[in-house]
Amino acid sequence: MAKKELVKSSDYCFACGKKNPIGFHLEIKEEGDLVKTTFTMRKEYEGYSNIAHGGIIATLLDEMCAWVCRKNGYQALTGELKVRLKQPVRVGETVEITGKILEKKRNVLICRSEMKNEKGDLVAFAEGKMVF
Repeated sequence: MAKKELVKSSDYCFACGKKNPIGFHLEIKEEGDLVKTTFTMRKEYEGYSNIAHGGIIATLLDEMCAWVCRKNGYQALTGELKVRLKQPVRVGETVEITGKILEKKRNVLICRSEMKNEKGDLVAFAEGKMVF
């Protein structure tokens, strides 16, 4: 299937939009077949005391699945996202999040995103079925 023309990313995207006053303002970089970003968990993203909310972690993992599709020329939406939280992420901790495409099936890209802490430990990962 041919790649679709990309829609311009919104300046108000919650994850990467530069004009969103409450957004993450992620800086996405390409590294080989991966996309990569870093993010510092602020107090505003807390769930339990001093621990980042799981929904914030899921949002970051989802964004990297979307961006790796975009990097490869696909305007894809999340059809399904399975998230696995392995360790708590502490408020104030900086994490690295990556995304890569594992497989293409008809109009679906299977992606994996991973979040690692400052020590390089895998703290969370997701598998996304991204529909284009």
